[in-house]
Amino acid sequence: MNSDVLISACLAVRNEERVIERCLRSLDGAVDEIVLVHDGDCEDGTLEVARSYGCTVFVQPHKSPEHQRVFAYEQARGEWLIRIDADEFLSDELRANLRSLATDRGANGHRFRWPIWDGDRYITENGAPRLVMFRRDHTHVLGVPETSETVDPPIKDWPYVLEHRPLYNNFTREVISTKWRRRAQAHARAFVTDFSEIPKFNYNGPPRWSRRRILVNRLSPLLILPVAVIRFVYALIKHRSYYRLSENIRFAAYEAIYSSMLQYYLAKFVYLNGGRTP
Repeated sequence: MNSDVLISACLAVRNEERVIERCLRSLDGAVDEIVLVHDGDCEDGTLEVARSYGCTVFVQPHKSPEHQRVFAYEQARGEWLIRIDADEFLSDELRANLRSLATDRGANGHRFRWPIWDGDRYITENGAPRLVMFRRDHTHVLGVPETSETVDPPIKDWPYVLEHRPLYNNFTREVISTKWRRRAQAHARAFVTDFSEIPKFNYNGPPRWSRRRILVNRLSPLLILPVAVIRFVYALIKHRSYYRLSENIRFAAYEAIYSSMLQYYLAKFVYLNGGRTP
């Protein structure tokens, strides 16, 4: 693609053969390069599909999506970076407008709509804004799970949709007790890891965990319920403009559940592991 402004799409994946082609097809011709980092040895056809779309492919030792995403950003050449997962893809409208967004000198980041999918259909009429596209030199990353990139303002919101269609319902009891539990464990594990070992990209923050973070770790057994309540109220307020009331209550409850799981594993790691990374 001929352009003075390069766009790099960055993916951190692990055995995503069933969905990766849909994602790459939407990016093909819309971006200047696709950097795909596979987390650990590949056990399916993900890499073959990626190479057929001209991706720059890296296979890194198995660590975490956060480590691999930071590595992808470091390898990318574009002025603009796009964070996208294997089960996401550009809508036709977003794809058509991507280049004009990259030439917008009045923004360092762009947020797009991200509706919720249950494996068969969208279960929200709208979608909360998701930071997807950001200017490389104005982007700062501390690679902790469930943490978005920090982008220097201004950041603009657009009505374009980033499609997110996993092949399963992410909100079933089974998924919450398996996938969510593993994610909460990884999230908590990051907070008890030596700060120097956390992956970083253009990081410009303090060189150690904040006092607030250390205090929350220490008080984690007492905060399981209070944090869940606070997160529920915060989510209700934050997303009231994007979801209907019933949707807002439902997804605020999910955020509260995840927050309580995170605090539980923090308490477990801090007090049963003596603060050591398990």
